[in-house]
Amino acid sequence: MPQPPSSGEILSRGLTGSCPKCGQRGLFRNWFLLKDACPHCGLSLGKEDGFYLGTTSIGYVAAIIIVLIPICFLVVADVIGVWTGVAIGIAGSLVLVAALYPAMLMALITVYYFFRPQELADSAENDA
Repeated sequence: MPQPPSSGEILSRGLTGSCPKCGQRGLFRNWFLLKDACPHCGLSLGKEDGFYLGTTSIGYVAAIIIVLIPICFLVVADVIGVWTGVAIGIAGSLVLVAALYPAMLMALITVYYFFRPQELADSAENDA
């Protein structure tokens, strides 16, 4: 029975955008879409419906902390106007979420396999 990658390997592979099973790159079809499977080892990246919706939650929290809260302080301190703050908040949130989207997808995959590494070994067993 093949051994799954160690927790450290899974984390380092996730941080570099690599496959949690084989460590190879190339999981993305484009900036916003994952391929159905790893092109090198065949690890299925298609999870049940709603699995990748977690990226939406991560993006909302990041936008609130990084963009909206500082803008609220600037508006309250009368450094910028309300409508300027609204415009910057909307634009900044959209840009931030779009820029971080691949990292959020990889974070979701990494956390999933970090807590369920045996699935990587099981998928290797099914490949044989």
